[in-house]
Amino acid sequence: MNGKLLRELRTTLRLSQGDLKDELNRLLGRSYDKPRISRWENNREPIPEDVAHTLTALISNQKQVARVLVLANQKGGVGKTTSSLNLAYALRSLGCRVLLIDMDPQATATIGLLASYHVNAYHDGKTSAQVILNDKPLRDVILTPQDVPDELELPYDMVASHIELSETDSRREPGFDVALREAIDSVRNEYDWIVIDAPPNLGMLTWMSLAAADEVIVPVRTEPYDTMGVGLIMGTVSKIQRRLNPGLRLSGILPTQYNARKSVDREVLEQLQIMLRDRSVVLLPVPSSAVYGHAARAGKVALESSPSSAATLPYLSVARSLNNKLPLPLAPILSHEERK
Repeated sequence: MNGKLLRELRTTLRLSQGDLKDELNRLLGRSYDKPRISRWENNREPIPEDVAHTLTALISNQKQVARVLVLANQKGGVGKTTSSLNLAYALRSLGCRVLLIDMDPQATATIGLLASYHVNAYHDGKTSAQVILNDKPLRDVILTPQDVPDELELPYDMVASHIELSETDSRREPGFDVALREAIDSVRNEYDWIVIDAPPNLGMLTWMSLAAADEVIVPVRTEPYDTMGVGLIMGTVSKIQRRLNPGLRLSGILPTQYNARKSVDREVLEQLQIMLRDRSVVLLPVPSSAVYGHAARAGKVALESSPSSAATLPYLSVARSLNNKLPLPLAPILSHEERK
């Protein structure tokens, strides 16, 4: 076993170097310290055979549990909720068991899928606010397609949101930033994918969402001002990786509302590719299209109502790659002529 593999196994187990040190000492009766783990991972010291065997056994004994994907960006209007809804639907269409968690107090995803029934969900105490603020078990607030009126046709299980959730930012208690992760752990073996729609800010709810996730995708509208804030969310992701969730992976930046016929969109796409060259990948852009507005007015997900539209296919392509653990589809490198 080399250092790279050790690091990959550690992140798969969602352990920091300190956590791994504690777990190895507990299982092997040793007194390893964090610098020793670092030396192993940087190939400055050989990894003992019993450590390699122990890590391999830990991975083998892991139960098949849901992978958690969060869509996050501190900027509003970038297609974050649209991407959450459509990626969740795409994963469901691939035969996966999917849960969508709305962590945005504005509750756009909730209202979009549940229409006026979201009021019933609130009165029944079935919202993410009840989980985060009142420690209600996540299982008790999940809405299934059977729980809602037939005319709504909820495409997957869902945890609704409510404006009450905005009270989270004023709450201060030990370990509060991992409250969502703790709640999700209780149902992870019941789903293949859990998709989180984070709020459009860099507050506690976004930290919670990132701390609970395995992967994050950052939707970015192909507008010059929107790309300027990409560094902020990436900085937040980096801090969460270091401090709360070492297993979190930045899967990519997802350009949205892209119009290939506009020179400004093409320029922004190229700028994103240059700016993020050594930090992240830029995924296949989601085209701007009226199908999203039509679907929203009908209370549907665009991929559900327009499954063959070129505008929705990038979501299916990304979901298929995520689910099969394949390289994600990337934005094309524009030729000199295409940039004009």
